[in-house]
This record gives sequence, C-alpha cells and structure tokens, in this order.
Amino acid sequence: MESKNLTQTINPLYLLASLALGTIGAAAFNALRKRTCENTQHVFEENMSATASAPQSPQKPTKKRTINKLMAKNANENELVKELKNLEEITCEIERVSNLAYDLKLQVLPLNVNPMLGNSNYRSVFGGEGFLPETAFVNHDCYILQHPNFGPNDLLSRTKRWLRSGPRKHLLFSPDEVKAGIVVVGGLLPGLNVIIRELTMCLFYNYKVQNIFGAKYGYNGIYNNDWIKLDPKMVKTIHHQGGCFLGTARSKFDGEMIVDELAKNGINQVYLIGGLGCMKSAEQLYEIIKNRNLKISIVVIPKSIENEIPIIDKSFGFETAIEEAQNPLKAAYQETHSKKYSVGIVRLWGAHTGFLALNASLAFRSVNICLVPEFEFDLYGENGLLQYVYSRLQHKGTCVIVVAEGAASSLRDCKINDKGRDASGNIKQGDIGLFLKNAILEFTREKGLNAEVKYIDPQYMVRAGKANSLDSKLCSQLAQNSIHASMAGFTGFAVGHVSNKTCMIPLNEMNSGNYANRITPSNISWQRLLAGTGQPSFLNNEQDI
Repeated sequence: MESKNLTQTINPLYLLASLALGTIGAAAFNALRKRTCENTQHVFEENMSATASAPQSPQKPTKKRTINKLMAKNANENELVKELKNLEEITCEIERVSNLAYDLKLQVLPLNVNPMLGNSNYRSVFGGEGFLPETAFVNHDCYILQHPNFGPNDLLSRTKRWLRSGPRKHLLFSPDEVKAGIVVVGGLLPGLNVIIRELTMCLFYNYKVQNIFGAKYGYNGIYNNDWIKLDPKMVKTIHHQGGCFLGTARSKFDGEMIVDELAKNGINQVYLIGGLGCMKSAEQLYEIIKNRNLKISIVVIPKSIENEIPIIDKSFGFETAIEEAQNPLKAAYQETHSKKYSVGIVRLWGAHTGFLALNASLAFRSVNICLVPEFEFDLYGENGLLQYVYSRLQHKGTCVIVVAEGAASSLRDCKINDKGRDASGNIKQGDIGLFLKNAILEFTREKGLNAEVKYIDPQYMVRAGKANSLDSKLCSQLAQNSIHASMAGFTGFAVGHVSNKTCMIPLNEMNSGNYANRITPSNISWQRLLAGTGQPSFLNNEQDI
C-alpha cells in the first residue's frame, strides 16, 4: 500500500511543478517522479515476495524472489510467464488456477512453442499442427464472467471471473515428455467415448504426444496397473458407440496409492472424467502431488446425468439424456391414452436434483405431474398427490407422471427405505416409481375406481446410448480445452462451459459447497413447467409454510 500512497502524494506535486517551473521544470520533475515510482514499485514487489516466505538476510534472497526474477528474464518472449505473473498480481481479479510452475517453484520456464502455431489463417496443413494464427491463442488477461446479466442493483465486482481456457502460445510441458493417463470414474453417461477419442486425437495429432494411456475400470485400473495404450487407430470410431470404451466403476479411493502408481508409471498428465465425488478425490490428489513436488497435472472433465455439477452451464450428456427420455414418455402416454382410468409413471435419474425430469417433461409437453427432490410433497390428505391423481382420473381419465429417483426423500408423510450404499458410498434410494404405483392402485381401489398403472423405469437405457450431435460437439470442446490447459502446466481445476464459454474452474471452488445447482421456486424452467401441467404443490398445509 506504500507505493499507492506515495504515487497519490506525488501527483499533486507534479501539478504544482508544472505551474511553477514551466515546461522544462515539469519535464525534469516528471522524470524524477517516474524513477521514484519505479523504485517504489520495485520495493513493493520485493516486500510482497518477502512476506510470502520465511525472513532471511539481505545477502541471501528468498526463493520466492529468486523465482520471480528468473521468470522475468524470459517474460518478454514467453506468453505463459506473462499469464502466470498476471495471475499472481494482487490487483488481478481472475480466480487463480494452480500451475505446476509455481507449485514446483521453477526458476526458469522453458520456451516450448505450441506445435499448433502457424503463420496464417489460410495455410493448408496436414497432420494436425502448425495451423493456428497468433490471434487464436488465449491472451494473458482473458476471463469469463460467472453471471453475464446485470440488473440495477448488481455490481460487476461481485461476480466471479474464471480463467478462459484455450490454446496457449507457449507451454510448460514439452510434447515428448508427456505421458498422459485417462481415467473414467463413476457411472455411464452419453459422450464418454467422444471424450476418450478426442483426448487421444488432440494429444496425438495437435501436440504430437505419443504416450497416451487409459485406465481400465476407473481407479481400479490404477490400483491394478491395468493400463491400455491408446492411439488414433484404436479410438477412431468409438464415438459412434454408447457405453465406455475404457470401462468404468465405482470403487474405493486411496489417494496416496494412486499417486504412488502414477509416479511409478511416469504418468504426468491425468485426465479424470467424473462427477461430484470425482472432483473431491481429484482435489485430494492435487494436494498430495503438490506436497510431494511431483510434475503431474490433474484435470477434471465433470459429468452428471442429472446435471448437478455446480457453476457450469450443464454437463455433457445431459441433452442426450433428455432426448433419450422421450421414448419412454411416449410409451407411457400411449399406454394411458389407450385405456380408461390409466396412469403412466416414468422414473428418471436425479438423486439430488430434478433437472432431467424437469427438462424431459418440458420437452415432451404432455406430462401432467412432475416430482423432483427439491420440493416436498404429501402423499395423503385432501391436497395430497393421491387425491389429485384420483380426481384427474375421474375428470380426464388419464395421468402421466414423471418422477426423479430422489423424490423419494421429499415425501413428508411417509418414508421409503433406502437400499444401502454403493461402492463409492452413495446412498441407494428406494424405488419411488414402484412405491407410487402400489400407492395409487391401493388408493383408487379403496375409492371404487378400477384404475391401471403402468410403471416404466428407463434409467439405464437413458444413460447407455451414444451422444447426440449437440453433446458430441460439447465433449470435443471440453476434451480439447482440458489438454490446452494441461500442456500449459495448469492443474487442480475442472473445465466447463460458463455463459457458453469454456473456462477453468479451481477444484476448491467446485467443492466449496457455495454453488449448489438445484431447482428453486423462482427457476424460470420450473415456472414454465407449472404453467404447462397446472399441478399444485401437493402440500396439505401450504398456507402455513
């Protein structure tokens, strides 16, 4: 703060000098002011460096200061150095993404030029390199705003700024030293094979990386040293298939053992594809790697079929899941409209949030009731769900219900028992669809109505298919941008779209719990759904809440 105060006191003096001394005197004073500000700034930088490390004698400069000075030697020609120094500035408002250059306290960064750097936009190129003009590379002060829309009471300073992802002109990793590992964690999702293919293709053709490996069945492949070497020929057509080419699994997590195996096998770039649990484990891996001073970058490409990932616009595979859910909804509709007093129930993914059920219902346009985990409801009572279904059957004869699996936890007047936990420790909730089927049959029979209920559970059909064109494009962008960032040494982050732009989000922000992605009553999509279905709250004491 001393430099700021000194500058502020010099400016008025400069004005007085201009008036009193004339042009020549002002010019001389200006030169003096410039030298004073430079010296002050130099002292300010030295003080900031000193406070970041243990006090040492003036004859023996701290390691932090040595790093900054040596990095500054090639700052004029190395764009990566400029970007890293900018991110370390106190005045920089971009959320800091960790980089191996700082984690490893490197004294001088190598001048590795991106193989994709070319001479013009119109050059005819084969082989995947030398085709990008300088204007296509990300500058050192580019960011994406978390919230691009501002109202009268909104301040720009209050929104987060995420580091823009994309190719960097200069790299920390030399392509010939890279040994990349791809690991898929958790359940299936449309688009996994697109990402595996694009990671392989981009590393091989654009960055000339020859050592690319995939772990078989998630973390189990690391524990068991079960790696498969990937090349373009092997993955060329896997994006036309659903499922996961490498296999995936839910398993225990042992961070120390994983880092041991990565170091033993020489893996120095890890591309993790997983959900919320994967991001938490990835943050632990990053901390272990940092404490061991290992040159290994950790990147997460987040996935969630229920679209619960915070901060980002949406997960890859989500649009495909909405599309795949239309067929079982059509079947439920046809079944209910072919018989009198018929109910169709379709259960979709959504243990914690109902975005898939909500958006599938909006896309189908003929759903009468949509139940999601975010909003509690009563099964019994005058305003409960069963009474509403019974009344609708009397007047309309049919009822189509879409329910997210996690809506079981939203029942207020009864409880559905859980089915234990999976290998990752996640709660396996009871079957809300089957529970509702039996409850509706019992209730309508007591009322003397001979109703039929058709229950359809397409969950595994929805997630096992291949990605549609929209998700396929998204997967390609995420895979490519994760590589661009990793090659530049960035680590400990997730890559995703924010405001339809790809950016890097630190894992500590993703895991902070400050950005829960849930449906709220004011959500515009939820309001559209209510306007279309006309469904009530299904709460008996709504006026008291």
